[in-house]
Amino acid sequence: MTPPQPKWKSETAEEETGEGQQPRFTMGYWQMRGLGAAIRMLLHWGKYTHRGGAEMNFKDVQYAQDANGVNEWFKRDKVEMIKDANPLANIPYLIDHEEKKTIVQFLCICDYLGRKIGVDETDENSDQRLRNAQIAMEIFDLRNSVIRLVYKFPNSVRTQSEFYERLPEHLGACKKTYKKLESWLQFHDFTYFAKKDAVSSCDFHAFEMIDQHEHYQTLVREKDGEAVEKQGMLSEFPRLKKFHAEMKSRPELKAYFESKEYKEFQLNNHTLANSWDGPGPSSKR
Repeated sequence: MTPPQPKWKSETAEEETGEGQQPRFTMGYWQMRGLGAAIRMLLHWGKYTHRGGAEMNFKDVQYAQDANGVNEWFKRDKVEMIKDANPLANIPYLIDHEEKKTIVQFLCICDYLGRKIGVDETDENSDQRLRNAQIAMEIFDLRNSVIRLVYKFPNSVRTQSEFYERLPEHLGACKKTYKKLESWLQFHDFTYFAKKDAVSSCDFHAFEMIDQHEHYQTLVREKDGEAVEKQGMLSEFPRLKKFHAEMKSRPELKAYFESKEYKEFQLNNHTLANSWDGPGPSSKR
């Protein structure tokens, strides 16, 4: 199905959500998890927690990872967004129809949604906001290391065989980040990263990165190509393991974890990078 044309000029969106309601937000991203996962989680959280009050329904515009999807974004929607809504037009994007704002850049979108749905404090100088920003950037560093592993860049992984060769090295380096995150939770005695017992916007991307690496750990191979039976990386990090389990069990995210966007979508986009097919969707775990 062709993604709907976002209505940047309209006061309210003309397209309806799956429930037949006009959305408060429209997000746009490729048909994969990638940077879209944390944004989808935030939107599901907002929709769940604002039931019966100020509704926060959303529309998820998904561009296919093929020539049609590329043309729909680069030759149609991006051109219109640059002209009518935001000269920095990029994917992912978020449209707040109520406030007539079009926002791009992943970290900015998460920060905006965190305040709108109420998981982040509004005071820029609050300890929660400072903790949230630090973790958000630390997790984004981890995400950048994943990109070097799964996309076809010079001096990075270019073939499936190179992926399996580099994977143990990547997971070993990843443990350094895990140790820092584990120490952070222990230092603050928190269950979550920016608040002791409550979720903040940084937690959604942190969960996604940890969840992806639990999958990558299952892909480690011996030199003869046989799979290696290993425990997940979280077995060495009890606080991170608890965090991952707590996020997975949140009722606010139940609809997301049951959705095709979580169960079936590729973890990252390999088609547009002209790379190998990648490790496959999470449903094959």
